[in-house]
Amino acid sequence: MTDHDNQPIRPAEFKPQSALPASDAEREIQTRPPWLVPAIAGLVTLAIFVFLLLPALVQDSGSTAATTPASSTAQGQGQSAPTQIASNTGQTAADAADSTAPSPFAEAQLQKQRRAAQEALQRVLELQAVLQELSVETWASEAYAAAVAKAEIGDGFYRERDFVPAAAAYLDAGDALLAIEASIAERANEAAAAIEKACEVGDAPLAENSLALMQLIAPGDSRLPALEARTRAIAEVQAALAQAAEAAESADFSAAVAATEGAVAADAQHKYAREQLASYRQQLADARFLDAMSKGYFALEEARFDDAAAAFSRAAKIRPGAPEPQAAQLELSNARTAANLRQKQQLGLSQEQAEDWSAAVDTYTAALAIDPSVAFARDGLARAKPRKELAETLSSVIEHPERLVDARALAEAQEQLTAARTIADRGPVLDEQITSLERLLEYAQTPVSVELTSDMATDITVLRVKRLGTFSTTTLTLRPGQYTAMGVRNGYRDVRINFEVKPGESRVIDVRCTETI
Repeated sequence: MTDHDNQPIRPAEFKPQSALPASDAEREIQTRPPWLVPAIAGLVTLAIFVFLLLPALVQDSGSTAATTPASSTAQGQGQSAPTQIASNTGQTAADAADSTAPSPFAEAQLQKQRRAAQEALQRVLELQAVLQELSVETWASEAYAAAVAKAEIGDGFYRERDFVPAAAAYLDAGDALLAIEASIAERANEAAAAIEKACEVGDAPLAENSLALMQLIAPGDSRLPALEARTRAIAEVQAALAQAAEAAESADFSAAVAATEGAVAADAQHKYAREQLASYRQQLADARFLDAMSKGYFALEEARFDDAAAAFSRAAKIRPGAPEPQAAQLELSNARTAANLRQKQQLGLSQEQAEDWSAAVDTYTAALAIDPSVAFARDGLARAKPRKELAETLSSVIEHPERLVDARALAEAQEQLTAARTIADRGPVLDEQITSLERLLEYAQTPVSVELTSDMATDITVLRVKRLGTFSTTTLTLRPGQYTAMGVRNGYRDVRINFEVKPGESRVIDVRCTETI
């Protein structure tokens, strides 16, 4: 476009004239050419467009272009873009009056290009406003400055009315600002990751700086409350972890666990604290496990089996399924069995010495029930069982001497006495039984005369001795003891007379049936 083309169109001065006489008017109509009226109408229409519509359109577009992000640069140069646009608008209006002015179609194309540039600029301004609210100069100063520089390049083209490259520059600036805006999510993630890392290593300044950045670029991020809480807890967590480490060095794992639990309570997301808590708990469990096993074996050595069982049980609860408590329990069972057998062996021997043969048999039998292969129980039972039988037989004879009245019982008693006398290692109890039986047999074998009287009608029998029949008086020689005489008579009730025969004592026993039936 030449300088001549930019000159404003200057319309010709229009002056109204008086009406002509009728004759002159007729001559005028006859003499003017036929194209004159359409030409005048076209000029009037063009003048209305140039003077009324086009200036208003140019002024409206120029007011929008005045708010470019590079306005401060334009002011520094002494002339703003809107000012230049207004000047150009005046030139356009002036050029419209010139015969070399651009056609309406060309002007419409120019206005279309201007609108495209303004729309691109509006996008830049909107993105700029969003980013400035997020303090973009703080966290993306270089990228933001580069985007503004592109917008300023667009301003330069716009001032020159070169709208196509201006729109392209504004689009580049908008894309740059949009890229900055699109990077907010990634920057927020990076800041969150930096905060988490700083919390893990205890770097409070790094966490606070990253948190401040995240609060600027993503104030509505749902992660912020938790990250803020973690940042506030850094000092408390580090102090607790240091205390736990010191306690662990002293093997006070209980205190280490308590301190680390405090750290986890202050920051539940602290990975290292959770790992340390698990480690200290494991070390505490291991220490308690070893302590329980040691106490169990110590008690086992001292034959405190109940204490050992309790200790091994605690160890099994601390470490379920561990083989050590199971092996210890088996060892405890064997030790308890061995101790029980030793106890029964000692008890059996003491019972033998006390000649408590019945109890000794029970003890050795119980030992064999525990372990049928133990020799002491088999040998002890072989010794105790015959002695038990002998002792019981002797006691029975001594406790029931009346049975010696029977010849068979007397013979058996004599046999038992002979067997008892053959035992070499007799104890006081057996000696006393032998003595008692000897006196009893001597007593039982001393004959005593007993006189029996009757009525010659009663049939009399001395039980376990012999039948005497009927008599009035008879004499029997009996061994001391308890006897029973029975009388039988037809038509009378039977009678039974119990009597005792003692050496040196004479007795008269009357037996007769007197009660009729």
